[in-house]
Amino acid sequence: MKNIFKKKKFYVILFIAIVVVSTIIALNKNKGTAEVFANAVALEKKNIEQIISVKAPLEGIEKADVVSPLNYEIIDIRVKEGDIVQKDQILAVLDSEELEKQIASEENQIELAQLELNEKLKSLQIEYDKALLNVKELEKSYEQNKELLASDIITKEAFEKIENSLTEARKSLESFNAADGKIVLSTAELKRVEIQKQELEKKKEDLEKVFIKSPIEGTVTRVNVNLGRYAKDTENEKAMFVVENLNKLQMKVAVSEYDIGKIKIGQEVEIYSDVMMNETAKGVVSRISPTAEQKDNNTMERVIPVVIDITERPESLMAGVIATAKIKVDRAENVFAVPTGALFTDENNQKKVYVLNDDNTIKSAIIETGLETDLETEIKSTELADGMKIIINPDLSFTDGMIVKPNEEQENE
Repeated sequence: MKNIFKKKKFYVILFIAIVVVSTIIALNKNKGTAEVFANAVALEKKNIEQIISVKAPLEGIEKADVVSPLNYEIIDIRVKEGDIVQKDQILAVLDSEELEKQIASEENQIELAQLELNEKLKSLQIEYDKALLNVKELEKSYEQNKELLASDIITKEAFEKIENSLTEARKSLESFNAADGKIVLSTAELKRVEIQKQELEKKKEDLEKVFIKSPIEGTVTRVNVNLGRYAKDTENEKAMFVVENLNKLQMKVAVSEYDIGKIKIGQEVEIYSDVMMNETAKGVVSRISPTAEQKDNNTMERVIPVVIDITERPESLMAGVIATAKIKVDRAENVFAVPTGALFTDENNQKKVYVLNDDNTIKSAIIETGLETDLETEIKSTELADGMKIIINPDLSFTDGMIVKPNEEQENE
């Protein structure tokens, strides 16, 4: 009886042990290995472009800052912002009263100087004629007395006196500035009058400059002057007027020295700006500066000025606004491309991607890269095919053959 009881007890304990072990196994089985999720994208042939984005204000292809060399009061402003003007059209008029007084004064001074010189010439001519006549008379007397000296009619002392008088008379005659018997003005006197005349001509030219004119045909985009103020007393020391030819717009952008090698004349550009809303403009690279300049005072990086001509634009696009220019520097057509994050490099420095198989296992594929954009990279391999799914977020834990579960959002896509 006692043995029977022991045997029953043994089977109960065994049963309990089996149940416990089974439960643990079941729990472990249910728990399983933690699932790995991944995002995947289906391969498809596409066209990709490499873009360099730069920002700059839009401006007229021809622009003139109109200033005045004179600083007189502004008495008339004949245009306002937005007015279309022709070349040489008058934009403003300066007060010319002071300048006209200066011109009149200069004319009077020159006239007076000319009169004084004429009087001087007359006076000197009379003195010269007298001196010339005196020399001639003394020369005649010298010859006569020379004969008298030879005949011992006069003394040697008397003859030397006449000779000395002739010498002094000739010296006096030579002191005159004369040519062919006519007194002429000295170079200094002529230069003095010439300078006065040049000053007068300059002031007469300035008189024409009181009319502030547009040097080009275009639209007045800025008026920085007011009536009653002086020509150089402008808002923030800016030009009096800014005139731009807005029929054609352009952007002057600065491209980094690291990217300039990709920029070529004739490359297409797409232009974006808030003022255009959902519209875009088109442009083309028209000029690349042959020299670089410093980007700013806080860096040693150099930039190269590049001009983009706007070739097509909506009416809403205007000069002065900041726009983004996307320069299309390269293009690859009908290629496989994946997000750059899908690429990884193995221990042998080979570039690879992970392919997601139908059974959710993954397998690495060696690839070559082509064109790289900001978001995507072209990939090439004989192992790639349309529709093949590529893991776009692999990490270091991924290995060939492991099972991953695509994210539902990716599956739905």
